[in-house]
Amino acid sequence: MDDALDGTGGNSDGDHTTSTDSSSRGRLSRRRVIGASGAAIAGLAGCLDGSSSGDGTETSDGSDDTSESAGTTTTTSSSGGQEMADTLKFYSWGGSTQEALTEHLIEPFEDEYGVTVEQSSFSSQDKMLANVRSSPDGSYDVIMPSLSGSYNAVKQGLVEPIRLDNVDTWSNLLPAFQEYNSAASGDDHYVAPLYYGTVGMVYNSDEVSGSPPFSWQETWKDQYSGALTLEGFAFVRVFTTALSLGMDPNVMEGDTGSYEKGIEKVYDAMAEQHEYVTKYWTSGQEQTTLYSNDTAVLGDGWSGRILALQEDGYDNLHYTIPEEGAFGWADTFAIAKGSERRYTAEKFLQYAYRPEVQESLSPTLGYPPATQATSSDIEALPDFDPSGGERLKFQNQQFKEEHQDDWNSTFEKIKLGQY
Repeated sequence: MDDALDGTGGNSDGDHTTSTDSSSRGRLSRRRVIGASGAAIAGLAGCLDGSSSGDGTETSDGSDDTSESAGTTTTTSSSGGQEMADTLKFYSWGGSTQEALTEHLIEPFEDEYGVTVEQSSFSSQDKMLANVRSSPDGSYDVIMPSLSGSYNAVKQGLVEPIRLDNVDTWSNLLPAFQEYNSAASGDDHYVAPLYYGTVGMVYNSDEVSGSPPFSWQETWKDQYSGALTLEGFAFVRVFTTALSLGMDPNVMEGDTGSYEKGIEKVYDAMAEQHEYVTKYWTSGQEQTTLYSNDTAVLGDGWSGRILALQEDGYDNLHYTIPEEGAFGWADTFAIAKGSERRYTAEKFLQYAYRPEVQESLSPTLGYPPATQATSSDIEALPDFDPSGGERLKFQNQQFKEEHQDDWNSTFEKIKLGQY
């Protein structure tokens, strides 16, 4: 998950500054974790214990990052060749995410392969990237960047390409993830997506008639004026508006013939929509309050927060992925620079993509798997895309990097009524 939206919170590339507070949903019993001196309490974006934001994006809650141990751990052997090593150094989100991974992935992998997985955890993408960047090559084997974090990791030379010949289960990925390129160019794959989330539509069924999937065009209807709330980050607004207009949000041309004309059309639509907005939310707590007190009856949001409200008795609040699709985020595995256990790391990825592993892990994490594995529990998850991933839309990070300054400044003008 990103620190702020990858999912949506305070992320590593500066787009978000929010974090979610605890929803107390789906927490596991605290487990002893090998090699970690106290897991950082950083959960999934907008879900589970809610310590991340939903960009699945996440911010530090002030707990100590436990990654320092990874650079000093002594291993019994290492292998850069085509044979299994005795140990694997794994650097992941902490808290309930780490607990779920330990129970459903790491311990079964250790049992089957006889490999000891030495864990350390981080509480934000910034900390993770900084520690990998400043540590000697080989300090980590498998790290856990978000999609946007992986773009920065590739740019900074912090990860190794994944040799797909060593990952027999790669074909289990949903097509949307097999095609995703974190480097924005070239043919190499640098990340192995594990699970996904979305920034989808939230609606109050007491006030919004009909059945999902709805269209994002609902958020431009006069009847919801003054009762509409939207995530207040420019890159999400531009992305979702482009989807609503039938545009590819990573090209932004539509039928206009150029980006310049296309983005003007997007800005015009955002300005029109702004007249209906009661408030732009920028944190998990804000969206929860707006929907629970009926200030807003329609808008976008993070599935975990809406699920938590449903569990608190708000049966009239629902979450869906609109027919045009929704901003998608994911957390991934990647092989850190200079790993001497690269083959073992690739076999770890291969193991993670087994259907039985995903069917066990995914419901505990609270997010659907990036693979085609499914079950009744997975299909019941609010972010689950019944189209097989066709409605998951991921942002091209290079495109975003090139244009986000203009998106930010124009969105501010729109909010101030100066556009």
